[in-house]
Formats: sequence, C-alpha cells, structure tokens
Amino acid sequence: MSRGAYRLYPRIPVQVSAVITTEDGVPNAVATIDVSRDGLSFECDTMQRNMITPEGIFVRDGRLVFLFIDLDLNNGDGLPFKIVAKCRVVFSRLVSSNKCKVGLSFVDIESDIHEQLAQFITYAFKQTKA
Repeated sequence: MSRGAYRLYPRIPVQVSAVITTEDGVPNAVATIDVSRDGLSFECDTMQRNMITPEGIFVRDGRLVFLFIDLDLNNGDGLPFKIVAKCRVVFSRLVSSNKCKVGLSFVDIESDIHEQLAQFITYAFKQTKA
C-alpha cells in the first residue's frame, strides 16, 4: 500500500511561493509542492534546508522544531487568502544532490483560515476529478 493511502486528508498539488520563518526569526523563501487540511510540503535547496532543519534533523535539544509559514492562495472564487500558521516539521529529506523536500503539519492556525483552506482543497480536489 502506498504512503498516501494512509493519509486522512488528500494532498493537492500547489506550487506557490511561501516564506518559512525559523524559531530564531530567520526567513527563507521556498516553493510549496502540495497542501492539505493538515499541512503542506515544500522544496528548497540544501543550504536552506540546513538553516531550517540542520542536516535534516528536526528535533533540537530533545524537542520538535517548529516553523512559521506565510503563503497566499486563491479560494474557489479566485479570491486571495493568506495562510499564516505555526507548524512542526514532520519530515525532511534530500531528493537530489541540492534539492530537499520538507513536510510540515499545522499546529496553530486560525479557525477561519483553516476553513478557507478546507474550502480551497475541496474546490481543487473537485477540479482534479472533473
């Protein structure tokens, strides 16, 4: 069974620019890969990955690493909405010699933004099935 078969929420391919900010306040511009109601993943180069999760390790001093995400999406009506959320890193992996993929899970997101995200995903999922 594939890894995606265990997901509670479907991932929707979404390629937009986003800003990831570390707990130390260091911003990094990245490109999202996909988004779900639960979180998202993004691509970055290894230098960025090492600033975000050094050598891909996302537990620091015995505690999870948290990041802050800031990105803009458009809802089903084409209206923009902003996602600003605190996230925990759930995976960080090297996918090529200088490209990494990092997965985040939302841990603190405002309920109205989460609802807009859910509507966006529902709309996008219907579009992929049409």
